[in-house]
Amino acid sequence: MPLIPRSYLTALILAGLCIPPTLQAADPPKGTALPEVIPDDAMPPKKLPELSEVMSIAREYFTNRKGYESGDLLTSNDVKPLFRELQQAGWKVKAEKAILTRMHTNSDFLASQLSTPKGVKFMRKIAKMPGGYDRLDHLLKMPYGKRRIKEFINSPGGYTMIEYMTTTKGGKNLGKYLSQTKTGKGFNQPTDMIYTQTELLQVIQETYQAENNPKGRRK
Repeated sequence: MPLIPRSYLTALILAGLCIPPTLQAADPPKGTALPEVIPDDAMPPKKLPELSEVMSIAREYFTNRKGYESGDLLTSNDVKPLFRELQQAGWKVKAEKAILTRMHTNSDFLASQLSTPKGVKFMRKIAKMPGGYDRLDHLLKMPYGKRRIKEFINSPGGYTMIEYMTTTKGGKNLGKYLSQTKTGKGFNQPTDMIYTQTELLQVIQETYQAENNPKGRRK
């Protein structure tokens, strides 16, 4: 499969992003409602599980998920049932809402695009790149960002655009240039979003320690 020559990657990206938008792709329809929180009075009191049990539940949750591979983009819809499992085990996560707001939903543009057959192939390429998902989120904020992402997904070798941005000196310099634009601030920097299983597990561990062990002593 032919790859896009790097000789004109910068020019192509700049031409597509640094002009005022006249058309943006419409957002997909909203997905189905998320599961409700289980009322406290609907469950008998349980002893708070230890951190090791919490992490075991969280890791097991992702085992044998149909079509899922580690590194795939997770959405809030994907993981909300995990919080119900943790609640049933004895830990009601107070920061659940704050955590879920740091994740895309199934109906978000990025999640819907990466769930198509071509999108999945593209996703699993950029998931291996440092800051690959972050760059896509930064692109979304820029003029014609949605259109460019669609083109990357549907073009042979389109993932090399993100590879260029994340792994080359020229790509980093491009990011510095885009950071000076109104919609590209912090282009080379990570966002505050949670994208993957690894990132979510880290947040769950930190949240458990913050909510149940303020002094930082690991249980």
